[in-house]
Amino acid sequence: MAGADTGVIYLDHLASTPLDPAVLAAMLPWFQPDHAGNAQSAHHNPGRQAARAVVQAGRAVAALVEAPADATVTFTPSASEANRLALQGLAPAGAPLLVSAVEHDSVLRQLDGLRTAGHAVTLLPVDGQGVIRLDALEAALSRAGPRPVLSLMAANNEVGSLQPLAAVADLCRRHGALWHCDGVQRVATGPLAVGGKDRPGPDMITLSAHKLYGPQGVGALVARPGLAPATPWSWGTPPTALIMGFAEAARLVLQRRGPDRDHLVALTARLWAGLSAAVPGVTRNGPADGLPGCLNVTLPGVDAADLLLDLPDLALSTGSACRSATGQPSHVLTAMGLDPAAASGSLRFGLGRGTTPVDVDQAVARIAAVLRTR
Repeated sequence: MAGADTGVIYLDHLASTPLDPAVLAAMLPWFQPDHAGNAQSAHHNPGRQAARAVVQAGRAVAALVEAPADATVTFTPSASEANRLALQGLAPAGAPLLVSAVEHDSVLRQLDGLRTAGHAVTLLPVDGQGVIRLDALEAALSRAGPRPVLSLMAANNEVGSLQPLAAVADLCRRHGALWHCDGVQRVATGPLAVGGKDRPGPDMITLSAHKLYGPQGVGALVARPGLAPATPWSWGTPPTALIMGFAEAARLVLQRRGPDRDHLVALTARLWAGLSAAVPGVTRNGPADGLPGCLNVTLPGVDAADLLLDLPDLALSTGSACRSATGQPSHVLTAMGLDPAAASGSLRFGLGRGTTPVDVDQAVARIAAVLRTR
């Protein structure tokens, strides 16, 4: 999808997706004067109207992860805040924490503070495709003691690894572990369900509106029945318009998930085929059957950040948007066994609902043309 005004081909949907016009339409009424009520103001009709809308929006977001009616949906200012809430607000005091080495930075940045707060933290290794090693997980659960907490994402945001959810759910149930799952990247193209009494699965799932063609500035933590933070919103006034946009984005995902997945699987295969033919020595990081729309590659002998300076008409990334400003090699790629030089030569493509075959072909041609001049 090329920007109408800029001519830039947008290939960074794993960092953020464009706002769907239907989502914008659902939000606009809540910016009008007759919807000025604060959802926490229960003593007048505008406040009660906003509160009812937020409750209804929560049901729509809960449906995205097949949560039962009595599940708790806590809206947050971002998915990063939802991850923080899951580990700092819902993990039992002093509980041992098991965290995969490829989690989002918003999880990993909490670990020093959690250790200081009395949690024993174990980093879990992954294989060369970025998938959790189940033998290591089972061994860590066996050693952890009572009521451990696992933080393991459903799909990796850099290389697209899909974690073995059913096997992980079984291990957590057998060892009595509480499982927090960052579902931000997974739910747009694949199912993810909150666990329950008769259905093994994550106890808490983090979601983000702006990874689903919804607005930036709102995330959510969906928790199974009986597991909830002390307050449903502790960041000031709930942003009703953004929450309504989140709800509409969730409804659209459930309608479009199958076609979107098929579209992205085909485009990802086309992109990899094009790069393989045009760029000698290019290698793929992550599984071929991973997250639709995600492709992470290493270009031999190339500094990816430097390459992007020569590609101003392509919007793509060298890794996670939350780490790109640090200049450090990707912790995901190094956990998978890549050396720092190879990790520094990696590009992440995030294709989306509006990406076209022409976008893909033009991106390949532009990258190949720049590399030929080096």
